[in-house]
Amino acid sequence: MMQGIPLQEFIAHCKDIERLRDLWCAALDFFHSRGIAMVSYHSDDAEAPGAAPLAIVEDGFPRDWVSKYIDGNLSRIDPIPELAAKLNRPFRWSEAGELAALTEDQKHYMQLLAAAKLGDGLAMQVYGPNMRNAYIELGFGANTAELSAQDISELRCAAQMAHLRYCEITADRQHRAELSPIELEVLRWIAEGKSNSVIADILGISRHTVDTMTRRMFEKLEVHDRTSAAVRGLGSGLLHYRHQQAG
Repeated sequence: MMQGIPLQEFIAHCKDIERLRDLWCAALDFFHSRGIAMVSYHSDDAEAPGAAPLAIVEDGFPRDWVSKYIDGNLSRIDPIPELAAKLNRPFRWSEAGELAALTEDQKHYMQLLAAAKLGDGLAMQVYGPNMRNAYIELGFGANTAELSAQDISELRCAAQMAHLRYCEITADRQHRAELSPIELEVLRWIAEGKSNSVIADILGISRHTVDTMTRRMFEKLEVHDRTSAAVRGLGSGLLHYRHQQAG
């Protein structure tokens, strides 16, 4: 079993935390003590200490990879978060191609991930009230230690506990944007990288209608650009969840 901060100690500590800064630091301390080099938290309102909600908060990932992921809108082709939501169990990043049939774009993402030489890591979905779910990545970096089933279970329990405490601290944010089926469809195509004119052709509606829907959707999602809308939709599971409901 991995050595580090005992799980029960971390859980007891989380219950008493009142500030996001302290929760983030406590979570990092726990994961780092267990040999985890990189941590990222993806939700519709993930907030770094002292900053506004960003949808993705991370620690330990190389700056060039973070910039490439955000600036290149790689969340659009990253298959791992959606797979984590479907499987309902932790799995290694390297297993994604074995666990699902990937598109060519998704295969390209996996090649970019391998080329970044981040090492392997764990992907997992965590769950909160009112479908306030999130996705968490735990990167091993250069650490090649084998993880037992018990190790993975404790990492998952810690991630779930931290997420639940986050939801409690930020209870006033417990809402999800209510998108209409057509707005959801527009958001899905935005996440696929399609322009408004192309979306209009796909859906058989006018460009003006798509422009109007996009502006209204940005207001509901509380974002100001297409990339942020895609990150919020994909990173939080909103797109995946709503698309299943609509389909």
